[in-house]
Amino acid sequence: MGNAVSDCRRIYGRLWDEAVSAFERSELDFDHHLRNKDKDLRRGLTLLFRPSSEVKAVIGKFLKQLADVAPQQYFYRPEEFHTTVLAIIPGSESWQEKFQHLPAYQAIIDNVLKKHRPFSIHFQGVTASRGGVMIQGFLGDDTLEKIRDDLREAMRQNNFGGQLDVRYKINAAHITVMRFREAEADWKRVLELLKVNRAANFGEARVENLELVLGDWYASANTARTIQKFSL
Repeated sequence: MGNAVSDCRRIYGRLWDEAVSAFERSELDFDHHLRNKDKDLRRGLTLLFRPSSEVKAVIGKFLKQLADVAPQQYFYRPEEFHTTVLAIIPGSESWQEKFQHLPAYQAIIDNVLKKHRPFSIHFQGVTASRGGVMIQGFLGDDTLEKIRDDLREAMRQNNFGGQLDVRYKINAAHITVMRFREAEADWKRVLELLKVNRAANFGEARVENLELVLGDWYASANTARTIQKFSL
């Protein structure tokens, strides 16, 4: 358990240091797709879990403060908050080619998750990247790490391993809540607000089920479709 927490702190800390430098140098990344999401045809299949309503409410208050400072940016809605367990089909415009294997994915996931129990996650503090803002999640034990490892191994055994971890290997348990869309903003005030909330408490959630969701790059509520829910 200690290693998992330490690993998350190290990941979030590295992201934070890089983000602060990017803010200070005005070298942020702006997502041009967010200016017209309807034309973004990228879709993916993601296994995820969502925070409790209590956690969503606290995050919502924090986002209201951010939106007051930088209203031109992109903010996730409460029903869109999620933590990715594993991207089964990475987001792309050619997602249909892999979606034909959906029954196999479902069987693999179901078989793996039957062996695992519910777990708790504590959301505390914010971190950022050059492209957005995240709520930090810390696990109470190594259950999520084992779930990810078991899923990766099962997918590889069924010849689906090549499509996993295409962008990066997911190790943390964050919630992305804001993405940078427009260069016009008072970035100094944004950074100060992030620093104020660097260690803020957003609450704890008990994760008892995971969702397999087909959706766009941002898990937008108007495009996301839950394919199946799996109980732990």
